[in-house]
This record gives sequence, structure tokens and C-alpha cells, in this order.
Amino acid sequence: MLLGSYEFLSSNPLWTGVFIGSSLIIVSILVLLIKRARDKKNPDWRRSSSRYFSTIDDFNEAIEFTGFAYDSEEDIFYSLMNPWQREFGYCRFYDESAAALSMIIDADPIYFDYDRKHWLIEFWKGQYGMTTGGEVGVYNTDSDLGLIDWNGRLYQSARDNEMLHITSTVYKNGRPLISRQDVHWWLTGFVLGEFSEPEELTMIIRITFDNVEMRNAFINGLQEAGYTPHEYRVKKLSVAIHFGEPHTPQAFTRTKITDKMTQDRNRQFCDMYQKITSPFTSMLDKINALHEENEELYNQAIHIGKQRELFQSLNKIKGEKEPPDVDSQQT
Repeated sequence: MLLGSYEFLSSNPLWTGVFIGSSLIIVSILVLLIKRARDKKNPDWRRSSSRYFSTIDDFNEAIEFTGFAYDSEEDIFYSLMNPWQREFGYCRFYDESAAALSMIIDADPIYFDYDRKHWLIEFWKGQYGMTTGGEVGVYNTDSDLGLIDWNGRLYQSARDNEMLHITSTVYKNGRPLISRQDVHWWLTGFVLGEFSEPEELTMIIRITFDNVEMRNAFINGLQEAGYTPHEYRVKKLSVAIHFGEPHTPQAFTRTKITDKMTQDRNRQFCDMYQKITSPFTSMLDKINALHEENEELYNQAIHIGKQRELFQSLNKIKGEKEPPDVDSQQT
């Protein structure tokens, strides 16, 4: 039968062309169906031949200038141990400047004195542009001088021998979102593309102090800030704190109107990010897709947490020369 068909096609060029053409169409359809099935089953496969970043290490090297890195196991961004932010320290003015830079965050600074130094341990949570996150920072100073024309001290970031063991979990509407622990001076965690209002977030923070004297000084600072005993627990040298509604006065620059305008913009960026990256499961492929389809949004996305513009704002009012623009290092 097959031999007869072959002889028929050989003797009829027209039917031979029809047969070959039909075969090519069928093969093309089958290839297309297989490709679509593969894409649906494994969307990460689609861009394997045109990836901007090949590994997480490549990506982290590219964003090192921001002071942050990506943890693929936890699927969060976090601050490095020695980023450029460490050289700036912290003061109240930075909290006042945050809202103007798309950071709508709650802040609770805890002040106390210990070992002939003034200490600041501050908690933050909220929306940092295109990320939801939380922070715990440790700072101190032996100076009694405040900032010029500003009610507050400029604290230096804790040195290596002053760092504390910190554990922090950020919850969104009761659901665990970010968990971090380390011996650090600035423990942070951020989820890219997650949009949140600060009041949706709570943090459980545990700090272990060097001795009873330091622990008790911190507890006094908690109480002076407005925390009541049912909002913190003490176990040996550790203090666990529930940070929900802030107890201290928030930045004057935050108002209902400006918060809404900024958050509407932050939400729009997060929605755009989710739309572009929804077919992908890994951060590497999401970042590659974002870079390929919307480079402007990609540049917004990699500016995690507190960026250089925030710290430069104090230099401007003090009339100091600004440090070099590290954004030029961006790839």
C-alpha cells in the first residue's frame, strides 16, 4: 500500500507538492503546540537564550551599589553588612525626608543612654517605593551636639563590636511576610512588587543585649517612647517587642493627602511589576523580563529601601559637598 502511494506521488508532481506542503503545515502546528505546552508548564524556559543576568551572583554584583542584595532562599532583598549607608549614620531629619522619596513608612525611634554614649535603636515598616519592608537600626554617639537648625542628634552606625543579635519578622494582616535574623547594625528585609499600607504591617522584633545594664537602659527607652509591658517581653538578655501602631510622633512631612498620592504611585508601579513578571517563578527571570520589557521600571525596582537621595538631603541643608553619584555604576 505504501509502495503504491509512493509510486502514485512520484508520477504526479502536483500531488507530491500538496503532500509535502501539508506535511510541513502539520509539523509546524505540532511544533507550535509543543512550544506552547512547554511555556505553560515552565515559563522560565522561554527566555533562557536571552537572559540579561545569568546567575543570582551576577544580579547581586550589579545591584551592590545600592547597598542591598537578594536572598534566593527567602525571596527577599536585604541590606549588606558594610554598605555605603553605614557611613552616614542616622538622625530624625532622614525620617522627615523619606516621604518625599516615595517611602511611606512608620518609624519608632528608641533613645537611651548606656556606657557614656547616647543610643538610638529605631524600627521602621511600610512601603519603600516598589517594595514592602521592615528595618531595625542600631546607632550611637558620644556627642551632645545636635544638628544645626534641627532638633536632634546625628548618630553614628554601630561599630562591629557594638552590633547586636536581632531577629525580626514582618507580618502583613497577620500573615508572615519577611523573617530575618543576624548579628547586625541594620537588619532589613524587603519584598519586591509587594504593595502595603504601613498599618497593614506589624513587626515582632527580638534584640539580645550585651548585659543587663544595657538591656534595662533600652527598656527604659521603650517605656519613655510609650510602650507598655504587654507590648514587650523580657527573657534573660533579650527583649521582644511588638511594633504595630507607632508610639512616637511621626514625620511632619506625612499627611493623608500626600500619603495617598505617593501610595497611589507606589501601587501603580507594583501593579506594573506584577503584570510583567507574572509568567515567571524565579526572581532572576522576573528581573530579566523586567529589564527587557521596561527598563525604567527595572531601574525603579532595584532601588531597594533607603537610597542615596535620602542621605544626601542632610548634606544639602548643611552645605556639605555631596559624595559621588554611585548611580553611574549601575549596569
